Amino acid sequence: MNSSREDYIIAIYRLTKRADFVNSVTIAKKLGVSRASVSEMVKKLCEDGLINFEQNKISLTESGMVKARNIISCHRLWEYFLTEILGMSYDVAHEQADLLEHVTGANLKDALNEYLNYPELSPRGNVIWDNVEKADLENKSADNP
Repeated sequence: MNSSREDYIIAIYRLTKRADFVNSVTIAKKLGVSRASVSEMVKKLCEDGLINFEQNKISLTESGMVKARNIISCHRLWEYFLTEILGMSYDVAHEQADLLEHVTGANLKDALNEYLNYPELSPRGNVIWDNVEKADLENKSADNP
């Protein structure tokens, strides 16, 4: 999956944390793209089974939710590594994690996670889902990158 598709999935995920569904206008504003671009991507993501689209209401499918959380967990692992291990500032680490999240395969993510000893929270205190029991999620922040 390319980084553009992943950016859309993450945008939809974040926007639907505030509402049950979003529309193409909201996504276009969030990503700074045209409505036509959103319409094109919505069609592709529907075909991939990652989003639902009915009556201009867009939401993630279960597969889309899993994909979004995987990308965000990967982002947070990179933030953790870059700040805690390499000593980068959070702002720099966040920018780099935005790039690295799109090129990190499952094996590298697993190795990074093991190297970091399975941290439960990112440097900003956000959940790294792979490492937290589902029961613990209610007590921890899960909304921000």
